[in-house]
Amino acid sequence: MLELKQCCSVPFPEKLFEAYEIKDNVIYANVNASKVIDMIKRFVCMHDEPVFFILELPRKDYDGITESKTLKNAPEDFDVYYMDGMDAQNACNCLDAIGAFLVGDGMNTFGFGCHQSQEEILFGKYNVMTLFAKDPDAYRPFMESFEIPYTDKLITAWDTFDAQHPGECELCISPNTGKTIYDIPELYKDFGMYLYEERKEYRDGIEKPITYDELIGKVLLVGITYYTSDDQFIEQKQLYGTVTEVTKALIRIKQKDGTEFTLPSDLSSTKRARPGEYKLRSTGEVVVDPDFLATWNLYKGE
Repeated sequence: MLELKQCCSVPFPEKLFEAYEIKDNVIYANVNASKVIDMIKRFVCMHDEPVFFILELPRKDYDGITESKTLKNAPEDFDVYYMDGMDAQNACNCLDAIGAFLVGDGMNTFGFGCHQSQEEILFGKYNVMTLFAKDPDAYRPFMESFEIPYTDKLITAWDTFDAQHPGECELCISPNTGKTIYDIPELYKDFGMYLYEERKEYRDGIEKPITYDELIGKVLLVGITYYTSDDQFIEQKQLYGTVTEVTKALIRIKQKDGTEFTLPSDLSSTKRARPGEYKLRSTGEVVVDPDFLATWNLYKGE
């Protein structure tokens, strides 16, 4: 039977066992809580490239990173936080510090992603782990090393729920500090943790695509992470301004001091911003209610 995380309960635990299945480029797995940290550490150490920490939290009403957030009742709404520029040692240190707390909590999803290979590993509610990979078959030995067997039909806790028999997730409160997962963005903001995007996708479908025309005249907040040509983290910058020009070649933004900067016209890195206050780590300036957010990874030549 599956060893469930501390703050999750299911109506039919006897139906759940460790196993994994592969669908397209994703591995879905039931994983015992006691194995999660070691699995994520192993995944990170397998990748000789920069990684970023991912933390998904159920949406709270937001006015900046404050203690006054209130949990919303819409379970499909998530705030997604990133912490960039990490190597394997940084990632393992992070897991040593807060990993057990995150595994026990019933509300969050967390894990790590890779900048270059774009592979990710995430652990979420009811002990479901997802691993995104270009070649998921290459991870069969990885899963087997943790004694997790393959199955053609994985039964997760989600498959056992109905209106009369729902699952229950609870917020874990630290007995030592009284803090919860919602304190983590504030605690780690000086280490570079930032709100990356809001997600509203699990039940409401795909968000309406952003068009070039609707960018004109809108405020765009841009986060740029710089790396050397051999993937070494250099620095992070945040800029914002009003979009004054959009062509097939570039997006031109005018900052409040009149200076301009340009971005490629690729909109794949641009998201709609949720109303709120966004504090620039480099200057301490607060940007109120930007219209769009964009994140870029840029590599400097030798």
